[in-house]
Amino acid sequence: MGTEPRSARAASENLSRGIGPDALDVDSLRTDIARAAEVQGPQPLEASCVRAAYEAIAAAGERAEAADDATLVSLRAGAGAAADAARVADEIGAGAVAALRAAARAWYPYAVASESAAWEAGLRAFSETCDSATESGQALVVRSVEAAGRAVSGDDTATARAVDAFAAELRRRTALGEGLPAAWGGASRHTAETAPDPVFQTVVDAVRGVLSR
Repeated sequence: MGTEPRSARAASENLSRGIGPDALDVDSLRTDIARAAEVQGPQPLEASCVRAAYEAIAAAGERAEAADDATLVSLRAGAGAAADAARVADEIGAGAVAALRAAARAWYPYAVASESAAWEAGLRAFSETCDSATESGQALVVRSVEAAGRAVSGDDTATARAVDAFAAELRRRTALGEGLPAAWGGASRHTAETAPDPVFQTVVDAVRGVLSR
């Protein structure tokens, strides 16, 4: 028998061949399992999560107050279209990147006139970043939100100020090592205090609920 510690995989293969546990280096096996359990990086983003996020946004939009406000009406229509696009992407197995891209592109035609520049610019930048991204987890979401923030920076509307503030705070928190759910929640609270916008807040709060599950 060699002197190198056995990996968990090698041990399991031996077990499958009928080698008894007493013949294994049990301490090494336990060490390998413990190390594997400790390594928990950012979870990969899945299309089902994207779908759940947009469905939550659509549901939150339906519950939002001021139903006669044109911006909220636009939120409901846009979020509904985005949720449908994400659902289709999920059902056909298109993957998280395709789901994010399709949902963003389905939403921005519904932006109302007063906020259309910010919504369209932000959503277009978000979707185009997803289109060119190679990763499909936390880094993808953060980069896409940053792209949206840059796209609307300088636009003097409530939506643009909220997107810009949220993107900057999300970037700051993730750079400090916070995971996406915690960073998203912190950025949401920061935006509510520094750049309040009811529609944007409805969106990010709905996503926060999905990320915290």
